[in-house]
Amino acid sequence: MFALAWLILTAVLVLIELHTGTFYFLLLAAASILTMITALAGLPILVQCFTFVVAIALMYVFLLPLLRKVIPSSSKSTIPPLSDYLVGQEAFVVQTISPDEAGLVKVHGEIWSAVGNERIEEGSKVIIAQVSVTKLFVTKE
Repeated sequence: MFALAWLILTAVLVLIELHTGTFYFLLLAAASILTMITALAGLPILVQCFTFVVAIALMYVFLLPLLRKVIPSSSKSTIPPLSDYLVGQEAFVVQTISPDEAGLVKVHGEIWSAVGNERIEEGSKVIIAQVSVTKLFVTKE
């Protein structure tokens, strides 16, 4: 009876793991398989629950770090940040930039807020020196 419940729990946990891809639910499913073996052996429900908890703890402590090292994560992005891409690019001033007031520049079809150390007139070509969140620091070409 309890073996069937552990089997159903295993199936549900595997389906959740297929959706998330984090290994957490896969380890829970493996622990429920071990617990299902204790249920098939006819051990009481308290021993089954203890087996489940101990199996989870051991897997999370020892197996999860090993899995994280062996299997590469898809969340580690190899795409460089936008700031690395924009620095050194040419932009055109759309609204005049002065030292005390931000202006606007157009980079690859996008309009960005920009500041500079000197007055730069509309229509001038500038080089992006630095990116700070949504503001570009530019210099005259």
